[in-house]
Amino acid sequence: MATWWGRALIGFCLFTGCSEPPPAVDLYVDAVALRELGQNELAVRKLNAVVAADPEFALAYSELGKAYQALGDHEKALAAFAKAADLDPWSFEDHLNLAGAYERLGRYPEAADAYAKAIDLEPESFEALIGAARCHLKTGEYVKVLACCERMKDGDDGSLDVLPLLALAYEGQEDYVQAAGVYRRLLELQGNDPNVLLSLGVACMKAEQYEQATHALASVVLLRPDDGAAFRHLGYCFARLGDADRAIQMYRSSIDLNQDDWEAHRGLGVACMLKAHQAADASAGARAVHHWRQSLAIKPDQPKHQVLERLIRDHVKEQDPLQGLSY
Repeated sequence: MATWWGRALIGFCLFTGCSEPPPAVDLYVDAVALRELGQNELAVRKLNAVVAADPEFALAYSELGKAYQALGDHEKALAAFAKAADLDPWSFEDHLNLAGAYERLGRYPEAADAYAKAIDLEPESFEALIGAARCHLKTGEYVKVLACCERMKDGDDGSLDVLPLLALAYEGQEDYVQAAGVYRRLLELQGNDPNVLLSLGVACMKAEQYEQATHALASVVLLRPDDGAAFRHLGYCFARLGDADRAIQMYRSSIDLNQDDWEAHRGLGVACMLKAHQAADASAGARAVHHWRQSLAIKPDQPKHQVLERLIRDHVKEQDPLQGLSY
C-alpha cells in the first residue's frame, strides 16, 4: 500500500514539477491510507486539514465524505459529498455518493435528483438507476420507477433487485394483475419464497383473482404455519368466494396466532354472518356481532368503522354482510 501511494505521489510531483510533495497532497495521501485501514477518525482530522489548506481539493472532500459515512455521521458526509460534486461536476462517483447520502437521510427527492445527475454521466449504471428507482418509489412517482426498471439490465442477478421494485410500482398504480405477474417471475428465479408467495397472494386478492390467491396463500401457510396474515387473507378470499366454513376456519387460525388482530376479528364476523345467512343459523349471527365488537374494541378508529357500527346496530337484517370486508 505504502509503495503504491509513494509512486502515486512521485507521479503527481513529476506532473506538477514540484521538488517535494505539497503539504495538502501529502496529508491527503496519509488520510486515504488511514481510511483504508479503518482509522476513520484520524483520516477525518487529516482531511479537514487538507481542505483547510486547499479548499478546492475535490478528491479530499470525496474522501472526507467516505470517512464521515464510515463513522455514521451522515449529515457531515452529505456536506462533504455535496462540496466534492460541486467542485467536480463531472465526477460520477461524487454524484452517486451524494445521492446515497441523501437517501440514507430519507431525503428522497434530493436523492433522486442526485441519482439523475449520476445517470446523466453514466447512463448504464445499474447502481444509479436502481437507486433512483428506490427513491422514486418512496416519493410515489411510480411511472419514473417503471422507467428506471425498464432501463436496467434484465440479467438474473439484476432481476432479483429490480423485480421487487417493479412489483411495488405496479401496486402503487393499483395494477395488481401486472404486479402478480412480476411476483411470479420472482418465484421462477428464487423458488418458493414465502414472502414473495404472500405478496403474490395479496396482489391476486386485490385483482379479485380469488382462486389464484388461495393457491399462493395456501403455499405460504404450509411453509410458514405461524403467519397469521396469510391465514387472514385466506379467510378474506374464501369469504369472497362464498365459502363461509373455510373462511371461518382461516380467520380462527389467524386469531389463534394473534388475539389482537382486529382485521381477523372483523373478517371472522363477516364469515359468521355469511354462515348465518346461508344456513339460517341465528347463533352464527350472534357470533358475528361478537367478533365485530371485538374488532372495534381493539381498533376503534379502523378504516370504515362506520360500516361495521351500522352492521352491528342493524344486526344485518337488511344489509349485505360482505360490506364488512370493505376496508
